[in-house]
Amino acid sequence: MEIEYNKHTTYPPLIEDLVNELLKDDFVHFKILCANEVHHFNKSENTIIKFETTYVKETRDNGDMLYIAYPDIFRVKLYRDASQYLKDQEKGDAFNDVDWTGNRIIF
Repeated sequence: MEIEYNKHTTYPPLIEDLVNELLKDDFVHFKILCANEVHHFNKSENTIIKFETTYVKETRDNGDMLYIAYPDIFRVKLYRDASQYLKDQEKGDAFNDVDWTGNRIIF
């Protein structure tokens, strides 16, 4: 993962803090939470994360791009420990494909 940003740009406080932490280069994963979705970013992936004046842009090695406007971001979680990330993923994936309730809708 490559992080790009402009030193002369004033970012919103949450984004400024995120950029500063990412530049320390001691993380394994981070996720950006928006109103109705979560975006995951793994350090090991071949992506470019570019912080612009009003949005963040992810470009993947296959050319796919994701744009997230800063006002849409309300939480960011940065993981420095892969095992903690995996534990959190297990909690988030508490439901699996087995319908143990008898009335769960699977999309």
